[in-house]
Amino acid sequence: MKKLWAIGLTAAVLLAGCGEEESAESKETTAGAEGSEDSKEVKQELMKFYMSIPNTINAVDADLNAFEMNQAEDTLPEGEELQAMKAAAIASAEEAANAVETVEIPAALEEQQEKFDTAFAAMIESYEMKAEELTKDASFEAADEKFGEADAILNELLVEQDLAASSIYNEVSQ
Repeated sequence: MKKLWAIGLTAAVLLAGCGEEESAESKETTAGAEGSEDSKEVKQELMKFYMSIPNTINAVDADLNAFEMNQAEDTLPEGEELQAMKAAAIASAEEAANAVETVEIPAALEEQQEKFDTAFAAMIESYEMKAEELTKDASFEAADEKFGEADAILNELLVEQDLAASSIYNEVSQ
């Protein structure tokens, strides 16, 4: 289900980007060929890069997602099984934070470096907050809000390139 959601979201973003690209192309012809090529390259790199972020996180956050789903459905186990599940979720949250730290921003997007750094810092803090909460009562509202800050920054970058806004949080939390 998670993969279908990611594929559907990706297709929607690409279609929205292509539709916007067609209308932008007529405006860009008067601005000059060199400017439009740079803009097109940035837009393509941003899309590829944006779509790679949830893939990077999803490679390591399965145990955290399983805990959160069981918690939401009120089906968490008890005793030692719960402690083992929490330990796996903590490790998963820490791995997700580390995975975000290792994401390299493409050279074509270096003008947006500061915004990406801010968004990634919020994501990392969100996962660190989740790991900490798992040692307590596992309330993730503050961590989810922090991740929402990252989503807002990334959406701003998408909109600046005339691409449809999306949500990495939705793609990594299922």
